[in-house]
Amino acid sequence: MSTFPISPLSLDGLTRDYWGAFDAAIIAQLAPLAENTCYQPKIYRAPALSDELVAAYGYASYGMKITPGAIIYCYFLAPSSQTSDLPGAFNVQIRDESLKHKWFDQPVPSYFLANAKPTYLSVGQNVMGAAPNFLVAPYPVVGNGLFLVEIWETSGAQQRIEVVFGVLEPIGEACL
Repeated sequence: MSTFPISPLSLDGLTRDYWGAFDAAIIAQLAPLAENTCYQPKIYRAPALSDELVAAYGYASYGMKITPGAIIYCYFLAPSSQTSDLPGAFNVQIRDESLKHKWFDQPVPSYFLANAKPTYLSVGQNVMGAAPNFLVAPYPVVGNGLFLVEIWETSGAQQRIEVVFGVLEPIGEACL
């Protein structure tokens, strides 16, 4: 007898199906992959560690190569401080070079990419963790897998900026 696949994320109270929230929709789409041995979770970050310190009103661009056949399902933004789950102020644009497709019509503020749902709070250490921001639907990586991530710092102060992508990457030739 077969059962419906259930993602471990669907058990988390912060990602349940609430009106106006689409996290549950993508989690249901990803649930069949939870037990699939053809995919493994991997993270990609932009810009590179050496370039993540962006000057006041500065610009940084980063070319990122993701394995073709992979699925991008979320992104994480580092919080601006240990006591906040919101990122610093910057704008970002992501372009899929294989499809010549921009993810957004114009660069979007980091606030719209952040997921202001804290996953934990350590009162003794004043540390707050933020949840990933799931895409509306899984984004398949096609072609050569090249992406361009452009970042514009908008706060007027030098800050560390990174965008981390959650990806399910195919493993082995049999899975492609």
